[in-house]
Amino acid sequence: MWQLLSYRTVDRAAVTEISIKKSRFIANVKPVPDEAAANEFIREISKMHRDATHNVYAYRIGENQEKCSDDGEPSGTAGRPVLNVIKGENLYQVAVVVTRYYGGILLGAGGLVRAYSQAAAQGVSAAGIVTRSLHQQLQVKFTMPLFGLIKRVIEQSGAKILDVSVTDKATITCRLPVAEADRLMAEITEVSAGQAMVKKLEREYV
Repeated sequence: MWQLLSYRTVDRAAVTEISIKKSRFIANVKPVPDEAAANEFIREISKMHRDATHNVYAYRIGENQEKCSDDGEPSGTAGRPVLNVIKGENLYQVAVVVTRYYGGILLGAGGLVRAYSQAAAQGVSAAGIVTRSLHQQLQVKFTMPLFGLIKRVIEQSGAKILDVSVTDKATITCRLPVAEADRLMAEITEVSAGQAMVKKLEREYV
């Protein structure tokens, strides 16, 4: 997966509904880690609303990883407007399915674009927008006499301590923004006179 230092996405799954000229538009929004998860979510919602007139969708995972479908609506009037809402908010790792139950009144091309855009925007708003930042996990191993000093340096850096284990030696696992990891590693090495062993573990978005 592409790795940005930070990206915007939705915070949680959400479902909203609007009615326009007797047609019901139900938006289902969900954060998804990859295309496989997005497609599974789309299948799940489409199965749930198998009797609907249309199950329009759009998703955007990373750079150049996006897709949309009009699902039978006139070309460009449904899926693309939903995708444009996602891109307009600069969101990644998100899937949106807008289900339409036709109410008997034609909306016209412009009306469809507005309806699907409004439904998607309302769903995204309900899901909440958050910024996820790329963090680096560090593992620090050292002898017990250094415990207070190392722990204080880690805490003062703003890193989050994830785990502390103590046997004959101490091990602290912590997490902080990627851009700050090398500085903390250098500081720990300096204050411990090279006695503390610092290792980079996995990266994750928080």
